[in-house]
Amino acid sequence: MLAEPQILTNSFLNFVSQAKNILNITTETGYQDSLILIEYLFNEATDSEDEPLNTLIEIVSNAIERYESTQEDVIEFEKQVDTIDPGVSMLRILIAQFNLTMSDFKDEIGSKSLVSMILSGQRNLTKDHITKLVKRFDIDPALFF
Repeated sequence: MLAEPQILTNSFLNFVSQAKNILNITTETGYQDSLILIEYLFNEATDSEDEPLNTLIEIVSNAIERYESTQEDVIEFEKQVDTIDPGVSMLRILIAQFNLTMSDFKDEIGSKSLVSMILSGQRNLTKDHITKLVKRFDIDPALFF
């Protein structure tokens, strides 16, 4: 049974007035407040599909995404990310996560100079390289594409 329409309307309007700087982010302060709120919501929400906080998480996430899409530094970052080869990115992640050096890929890729050329974009990872990396690190090959 639907609650009294006036009660729902008043509750919604109260929510909007309390959250207006988070629902329509226009300042850095509103952005920071939104990030604090979303972190809080992630900690409070359960993993259940019917978690009521999931709707609020979605609303706040969309507001954050809208704000970030208007920020020059974010736009520039996304342009740079779009130009990076996913295979090179994955190789850099493996190096960072496992604290590796270029010589640690001798068995999967070959010489340090070849690894260096791949990281600098002068050469590409081959199917054989990717197959060996996938086996060594037990990761999905799709991460390289």
